[in-house]
Amino acid sequence: MSRGVVRGTVLAGLVLLSASCQTAGYNTGERVQIDCDRSPIQSSWSNVYTPTWGKCYRVTSERAEVMSTVHLRHFQIPGGHADVVHHVAGHNTFITQGDLRSAVRTYNNVAANGTDWGEPRNETMGGQEYETQTFLLSGKSCTAFRVKAAPAATLPGYRSATYGYACANRLDRELVERLLPSFSYDVARAENAPVTPIPPTPAKRS
Repeated sequence: MSRGVVRGTVLAGLVLLSASCQTAGYNTGERVQIDCDRSPIQSSWSNVYTPTWGKCYRVTSERAEVMSTVHLRHFQIPGGHADVVHHVAGHNTFITQGDLRSAVRTYNNVAANGTDWGEPRNETMGGQEYETQTFLLSGKSCTAFRVKAAPAATLPGYRSATYGYACANRLDRELVERLLPSFSYDVARAENAPVTPIPPTPAKRS
């Protein structure tokens, strides 16, 4: 889908729990491009932006017995880039989360080239709790992150999962503390937004 392709709709590191059937108005297997101004993933920092060649995507689960929507967005940041995923469970569907490293390794580039992984840490920035983990990628220093959300009350799972990673030539603490709290997530922004279907990936010839 982009330079930071995410593998699958039910992402590695996340498992969906379902107690429902298909609901009217929800389309399984939807893969569309959405205007970045209408993306649920936004940043309030003026130094963070999606370049003209960047895209914002929305993908829904291909399984009829679960309902989940994944929003993806690429950003340019000072000295590098960031990729962010906001995964929202639909009606009677819940998310259980695996380890952070597995989650961000759904990005092909991270899975193939991420090295020197540090130990996960729990920390608070801008009043929000995160799980973070450092690693190296193509000569840049990187931080994987996941927003720590409250579990759903009715099942041992979560209503949403937000995670991603940021890499820069010099990803110092000041940049991380400025970047992560600048992100906001609101699926209402995407309601009734125009979309462009993404053509299926052509099958590789053997």
